[in-house]
Amino acid sequence: MLRLARSIFLYRSLLSTLTSRELKARYRGSVLGYVWSLVNPLLLLTVYTFVFGTIFAPRDDVAPYGFFLATGIFPWLWLSVSWTEGTMALAANAGLIRKATFPAELLPVVAVMSNLAHFAFALPVLGCAAWFFSNRGYEVGGWTMVLVPVIALIQLPLVAGLALGTAALNAHFKDVKDILSNLLTLLFFMTPILYTLKVLEGHRVIHWIVAHNPLTPFVHAYQEAIFYGRVPVLGHWLEMVAVSLVVWAVGSWIFDRLSDTLVEAV
Repeated sequence: MLRLARSIFLYRSLLSTLTSRELKARYRGSVLGYVWSLVNPLLLLTVYTFVFGTIFAPRDDVAPYGFFLATGIFPWLWLSVSWTEGTMALAANAGLIRKATFPAELLPVVAVMSNLAHFAFALPVLGCAAWFFSNRGYEVGGWTMVLVPVIALIQLPLVAGLALGTAALNAHFKDVKDILSNLLTLLFFMTPILYTLKVLEGHRVIHWIVAHNPLTPFVHAYQEAIFYGRVPVLGHWLEMVAVSLVVWAVGSWIFDRLSDTLVEAV
């Protein structure tokens, strides 16, 4: 746990360079380039607002429903895409791992940091959406949106721990990526992104499972800060810190245990 953290800190300049290279490579040859980081979340927000706010009947407990969805989906995209790309990072960069001096633990973290940059680019879109809807009479947004970077910082060890652990496992067991794909689908629907916990009150077992989903306090925190304009309660902060530290500890432990055989595995 501490060894990997120290290593990542020691090679922070290399991590920054690799992350920058990853972002540039993703948009190389594109006319709009980094503008896509703003266009994509804006289009996503527009589609969700239209589909769930116009075509389907809006929910009474959350309005505008499309904006409510965006507050949970954007953080989810950071986690799910980072987790998927981080899992494949070692296998996709086998040549780098075979270099004795290269810190392999940076590769999954590069995926996490590059997707964190995309999430950061989406925040102005959410801010503009909050301003737009608040001017239309909805009580959304507010100064509490400044708490979003703090929530993301707490979530960072969680995402990095997941990417590190499954990256090492995937290098040894190729079934991991397929298991992860199905797990992410299940987690998406078992996390209160499309709905609120209130609608599950009549289903005690499902309500308990969703309420105790380790990702639930993070989604609630984002929804509170961005959609409801409230400071998340202390309990959510403590849960987020605890979950992040535990996942980081487990993920880094798995990576440490399997690191000696990574070269042969990939």
